[in-house]
Amino acid sequence: RAVFLTFHSGEDRRVKKALQAGRRSGLFASISEDIITASPPERHLNPRSSSAKLRWAIKASPAEIF
Repeated sequence: RAVFLTFHSGEDRRVKKALQAGRRSGLFASISEDIITASPPERHLNPRSSSAKLRWAIKASPAEIF
């Protein structure tokens, strides 16, 4: 399993494209369809968290790759 936390749109775009490419190539069995962001209470307590985006991926087992 892998988790990617991004703070800028440019790096988020690169992570998103890399995860999609990995899914197409069979490297990842599953990837996040939507981003996970901070909840409104979290953003209120921690304004820096408003730009954070979380994406995840699950690596395919060797049997699934071949």
